[in-house]
Order: sequence, then structure tokens, then C-alpha cells
Amino acid sequence: MNGADFELVGIGNALMDVFTALQGNTTDLPLNDAPSTSGRHIGPDQLTELVRQLPNPILCAGGGAANTVKLAAQLGIRTAFIGSVGQDEWGEHFKWELESTGAAPLLVYTNRPTGGCVILKKSGEVPKIVASPSAALELGPEHIQENIVRQARLIMLDGYILGRTALVDHILQLAERYGTFIAIDAGSEQMVQAHAERLEAYCRTKPLILFLNEAEARAFCSYLDPRLNLLSDADLDEEERYRPLQNLTRQDIFPIIAVKLGEKGGRVYAKGETYIAPTQAIVPFDTTGAGDAFAAGFIAAWLRDRSLADCAELGNQLAREIIRIPGTRIETKQLARYRRSLALPL
Repeated sequence: MNGADFELVGIGNALMDVFTALQGNTTDLPLNDAPSTSGRHIGPDQLTELVRQLPNPILCAGGGAANTVKLAAQLGIRTAFIGSVGQDEWGEHFKWELESTGAAPLLVYTNRPTGGCVILKKSGEVPKIVASPSAALELGPEHIQENIVRQARLIMLDGYILGRTALVDHILQLAERYGTFIAIDAGSEQMVQAHAERLEAYCRTKPLILFLNEAEARAFCSYLDPRLNLLSDADLDEEERYRPLQNLTRQDIFPIIAVKLGEKGGRVYAKGETYIAPTQAIVPFDTTGAGDAFAAGFIAAWLRDRSLADCAELGNQLAREIIRIPGTRIETKQLARYRRSLALPL
């Protein structure tokens, strides 16, 4: 598959996600005091020792951009992923899983171990997350092929690489040179807080689709309009809370800002308008990757020229499929009806 074949190219951290359900006394596990949700970085050796002691771990190729391109490929979109892995078993598994979904692995191989993220689930408790990016951090500007950016319709950036300024600036410069659209999933509330000024600049100057979850959207709105920090949730309805996003989109066709609201569905802001996409709430098995699935559905529909309301609806539908399973490794046949729907002419 050559560069001309790609509609969507994801660029970001290549991580193996490791899921396990913990039962009973787990005090003998290393890093059992790991923080919840916000995560914690550990060394590769610590990660290896932790995984060795986990009961029945489930492996899934992960990282936000990789999750999105895998699922978009299963919806019939021609995709590729650029990331850095080690020359090890996890690196080969990562490559195999991309290929099994139909996504092209444009991987960089380094001497460091493939990065990983462990999600520790225990009944009645918030999952604990620990990560060791390792080889994923080796991806640099020199690894981004100009012809790939030139020929792709959309480049999807993992928000967790926003701090690597040289890499991101190089990608955005190439995208601007060739008129390639950009999508960014913010990644976390902390990433938004750290890079809000740059995200605003991208919104005002790039052909950008920005994906935010509820916490990220609130943080970005508080940056755009600091007066919101003086008000409590009781003082604001949802429309007022997110009005800074609506205002930010009034200037032109872009940016498009999609807010992922979990069981409440999603809100999309574009050209100063608001599109609300409710969803059906279900009890999730695991919410890891749900936001990436929403982005995959949204982008796939957008690349097939669907309306923004339809984009958000497909995002919701795909997210509902993913929260039923650990990670984003789903059988393509389970997504067949969505793939057929996208293949239909408008």
C-alpha cells in the first residue's frame, strides 16, 4: 500500500495496552498504590515486572491515534499509523494487530522496549493506570515522510505528543504546505491545561477537527473565558458552559470541535452552530478507548461526506461497541453494518 492509498494517517505514541481484572488481595503487586485515571509513568523494567505478575492479562495495541486508525480501517477507511516501537515481541504484536484491521503499520523500530500502558481494574474501584512510553518517545520529525502527509486527506495526532514541539510543528508545517486536514484528540485534561494556548492557535489558523472529552472541554473553555472559573456548575447550563467553543468556531468552516460526553452522547460545534447527538446509556465493561472509537466513527463519516450530526451519531455508535470489551480489539464483522452504511452513496 503506498501513500496515495491513505485517507487517514494517525501519528502518535505506539503503546501496548494491558488489561487485567484484579480479585481479592492485591497488595503483593508492585505499584499497587498507582494513582487512578490520571496515570503514572514508570520505567520499562518496572512495567515488565508488573505485567509478569498480572493474572490473565489481555493485550491490545493502543495509544489514541493507533486506536482511531485501527477502528477507522475496520469501517472501510484506508488508514496508516506512524509510531515508534521496539524490536521485540510487543512491537511485532503491535504491527500484527494494525495489519489485522487493515491499517498499514508505518513503524519506526528502536533499541528501546515497546511502550506499554497497564489498566488495573478491580470491582467497585476506579481503574488504576500506569504507563511506560519507552520506545514511543523515540518518534521524531525525521520519521515523518513528506509524501505521506502530502497524499493523506487527514492526519490524526495523538494529544499526548503535543509537548514534543519539534515533531508536531514539523507535521503541521507539512500539512499546511499540502493542504492536508488535521485532527487532534487532546488526550487528557492535563494536556489541555499545558497546551491550551497552542490549541487555540491551531483552532484559529488550521483546518482542524478537535476532539475533547468533558473534562478537557471544560478546561479549554475555562482558558478561553476565565470568567467561567468564577461560576459553579449550578450557575451554568451545558450551553453556557461550552459557549466559548461555539464562539471559537464562528470564523469559518474550521475548526470543528467535537465534545465527547460519555453516556450523554456528544456535542459538535462548527460555523457557530451546535449539533447535539444523544446516545443510549449502557453499563460499560471498560471505557478505555471509547473516546478513540468516537473519533474513529466521526472521522470515518466525515471522510465519507456525511453531515456533522451523522458523524457524531456514528461516533456514539462505535463508542457503544467499544465499551463492551477491554481495549479496542474488536472483530471486524461486529462493525459490518456500520461499514456497509458508510459505503452507501449519499
